[in-house]
Amino acid sequence: MKRFCPGVFYYAVIRMDAVAMVEHFNDPIATAEARALETKKYLVYLVSCLDMPFPTNFWYRYRVSPIATILRAEEPANGITSDMVIPIYPNTYHPSGRISPIRPERPFPFPNCYHWIDTTERIRIRRRDEPFDDSNAIKLDAGEHVMINVKFSEDYKRIDDFFHELDVRAEMEGDSGVGSTASASPTTSSAPGRSSPPPQANPPLTHSDVTSSDSEGRDSPPEKIAGDEGIGSSYKGDEKNLDTTVEELFRMDIFNLSHDHTAELLPLVDLWFELTDHLTADTIPSPLDLHKECEAIARIVHAARLRSPNVPTPSRDPDRMSIMSDDDFLSEGSVYSFGYSAPANVEDEPVPHVDDVEVVHLGAFSRESL
Repeated sequence: MKRFCPGVFYYAVIRMDAVAMVEHFNDPIATAEARALETKKYLVYLVSCLDMPFPTNFWYRYRVSPIATILRAEEPANGITSDMVIPIYPNTYHPSGRISPIRPERPFPFPNCYHWIDTTERIRIRRRDEPFDDSNAIKLDAGEHVMINVKFSEDYKRIDDFFHELDVRAEMEGDSGVGSTASASPTTSSAPGRSSPPPQANPPLTHSDVTSSDSEGRDSPPEKIAGDEGIGSSYKGDEKNLDTTVEELFRMDIFNLSHDHTAELLPLVDLWFELTDHLTADTIPSPLDLHKECEAIARIVHAARLRSPNVPTPSRDPDRMSIMSDDDFLSEGSVYSFGYSAPANVEDEPVPHVDDVEVVHLGAFSRESL
């Protein structure tokens, strides 16, 4: 079938266009840095589309899961082990033998591939002049798609048990040291966990840090306007408060129609469904390489934004169609920032080192279920 945007549950090949991601800045430094990036073609699985797509869109936001040819890279601090993978048939090997392979509708062309746990990335897929033709694409049916989470359920329980054990251990250590620590910080809890990970001295800036997401992969709604008191308290029966209520409903952005002022940080990629035209079993890169590319371009875009804080952010459509105005996010003279403010005159001040940026590191990959 030919579509103006890709369907979901398909396997595809993507490659980032780093230079196109910084064109709107007209910044020689950012352009040179983007050109210097060595981008690869990656095999990915299209998990979900994050937008209500229109044929006029320049790009479409997706969540994808990069596919690997080796076992999962371990993350001891997060309880992730190398056997947290699902083979893709005709690959049937699993280290423990407890997980059977996922079976696509058509024969999968590579014999050595795996889904890794917890490796989803957000990307923008660029619209093509000709439609995306998925007539011969490799796809999972809905049942097999659901089975990815089912097959990973035991691994997720192991991860949950790992963090629960850390919590229990921290509580026990806290109880044993009540006498020496209570007076110093009587209300401070030191228990680590997924919701409150141990602080890192120099957390790296990631493209997912500055595009916060919930567990379902939707963008967080914009911050509430000063003076708004929420839907329930704002409606008092008069027109003014009714307008505020409608505005609040728009801000919920149920269909992701508002202008995404952080989209410039998401990798802009070209996509192909012809897997064997672009990759072989021996040339499929690691998901870790894709993540490094995402991190690298996020830093470049972030630095360019500091140098040019008032450059309009790229719109997904030619008419900048949105249920919310850009003025809600970027007013004249304001500073586009991610948890901190840039100097008033960025030309007179050095760009802050990434370690100085106040962001929360979310780990190697975002924790999002399929």
